[in-house]
Amino acid sequence: MDSGLTSLAECIWLFKLLFIVTATVTGFEVSIDVKPPAVEFGGSIEMNCSTTCPKPIVNVEYKSGANFQRTKGSTWYSDYFPTAQQWDLTLACSVMCISGLKGKTANVPVYNREINITVLPEVLEINRTYHLECIGPRVYPNNKLILTWLRGSEIVQRDSTGKPGLPDEDKRLRNVFNVVASQSDDGQEYTCLAEVDLGSNTTKSITNSSVTLQTYAFMDQPRILDKRPKEVKREVTLTCEVSNVYPAEKMRVRWFQDGVELNSNTTRPNSNTVRITAAWTPQESGLMEVVCMADFEKYPSIPPKNDSAFIEVYAFSSPEIQVPTTQEGNLVNITCRVLNVSGDLELRLKKGNDTLVNGSSSTGLTISHTVEAEAKLDGQQYICEAELKLQDHSMTSPVIKQQIGTLHVLYAPAKAEIFKAQENWIEGESQNLTCHGQGNPDPQRVWIKDGRMESREILYIPSVQMQHGGLYVCMVKNEHGSKTSSLNATILYKPRDTIMTISVNNKTISGNNTTMSSILVEVTKGDKITLSCKSNGRPSPTLEWVNPSNGSNIEIGPSGFLHIPDVTSEHQGIYKCRATNQYGIDEKEVDIRIKDFTWILPVTVGTATGLRIVTGITLYLKWRSRTEDSIN
Repeated sequence: MDSGLTSLAECIWLFKLLFIVTATVTGFEVSIDVKPPAVEFGGSIEMNCSTTCPKPIVNVEYKSGANFQRTKGSTWYSDYFPTAQQWDLTLACSVMCISGLKGKTANVPVYNREINITVLPEVLEINRTYHLECIGPRVYPNNKLILTWLRGSEIVQRDSTGKPGLPDEDKRLRNVFNVVASQSDDGQEYTCLAEVDLGSNTTKSITNSSVTLQTYAFMDQPRILDKRPKEVKREVTLTCEVSNVYPAEKMRVRWFQDGVELNSNTTRPNSNTVRITAAWTPQESGLMEVVCMADFEKYPSIPPKNDSAFIEVYAFSSPEIQVPTTQEGNLVNITCRVLNVSGDLELRLKKGNDTLVNGSSSTGLTISHTVEAEAKLDGQQYICEAELKLQDHSMTSPVIKQQIGTLHVLYAPAKAEIFKAQENWIEGESQNLTCHGQGNPDPQRVWIKDGRMESREILYIPSVQMQHGGLYVCMVKNEHGSKTSSLNATILYKPRDTIMTISVNNKTISGNNTTMSSILVEVTKGDKITLSCKSNGRPSPTLEWVNPSNGSNIEIGPSGFLHIPDVTSEHQGIYKCRATNQYGIDEKEVDIRIKDFTWILPVTVGTATGLRIVTGITLYLKWRSRTEDSIN
């Protein structure tokens, strides 16, 4: 039978019959092979029915209206559809064999490639939910269609229907995925994939459609950071900032004043903040409206946002103070003024924190104060302070400007002083003297000593010597007068030039020998010896004797005097005269030797010369630093 099924009732009856026969008859098999397993509407398909029965009677039927080309053999039928023009491609194949009747059916999915994604806004606002809706292609049976949403390559939602539907119904499957827009979705591709279920966990991809999302964040209004009053004709910087914005690089922020855009500079302190600054010089006083506008120029569908402010522009010229220079004893008039203001002005002339005179005005104002010039007022500062109260007291505190003037009083030096001055100087040490005095103009400093004048402030002596003692005069002078101060320097030094005088039996045998450090005297027992010692130093040195006899039968008097009335052998030895003050010590010594005979013989030995005297006393002298001279 090469005829099609004529009614739905006949088709249902045949399916029941085939089910019963297939369930009860065994011994041979019936197979259906469809290529491809699913066909696009209007595409070609080949459907085959075969059996293992050796001598079968084969019957293949389709729904009426099917156009195909058939070839067949003894155990198979092959039908080729050049163009599938029916949505219901159901093949019913029945085989009558000697052992009974068997049948099989195949419902081939038919589809088109029409797929649509509902149009979304051009750009999506972050943290807002949007519906990604995909309308799938027409497929029959309907339950063979699977619609899947992919975020990149990740499956985020899959949908299908369990109802096959009717072949003449165009009832499309819709897959709606709710997405909360995020920053990570910016530039993200979402794909709706349509597949046909072929059974046995096998699908065939038939079509897809993709959409790439663009997201933005524009949560906060722009903020004008400084709305305080501005001074007329003085350049200021307007600053506006937009926070929590994405993508910041695509946001445009502009400044406007009276509808005119200002030249501005845009920066981005971080990834979600845009800051714009504009240099603005208001030309008139009054209330001026400025507007900061932010928008996404690339996305006109996003409404712009702005912040505006009426900024008070005021006129306030800087205060001026005049403090003339004058001579001591004169009257000086100090003036303070402001020439131009727009508002309530209070003007004050102050000395330190004390207000000397004040006044108020709404235009310009001049105030003054008179003082008598004194030397102690030289360098005194006076403050001209102007306070302007603005119209909008809630926005800012009063604007205060100050100008400082200094009073210069011309006067002669009141006194001269020598700093670090000491009258007693120590020989060998340094001295640093400063000649100081105050006057206006600043006085010249002059040092005077021994009739010589030297113009300098600091007098430095690296090593004090005896010639540095004397009177020093410090003079300070300017065109209005002069003053002096003096210092009489005394040089302190250690003992030196110690002189020893020696008398034997009331006859002086040695004295005034300042170059000798040691004297040798030979006497006989019973002689009388007188030793006297003198030394220079400041303060005057103390003189003392160091003798070997520990004072036995020795008279020691004041001022370096020593007397031995009767020389004995115990008086032999070295006698030292020691001169001492707080700066040092100087010594001279005599070596007394006892002799019982008298002889005369000039002697020269090494670096010293001795002289023997006929009186029975021998004198031996030593010189310092003499290595080659001798007396013959």
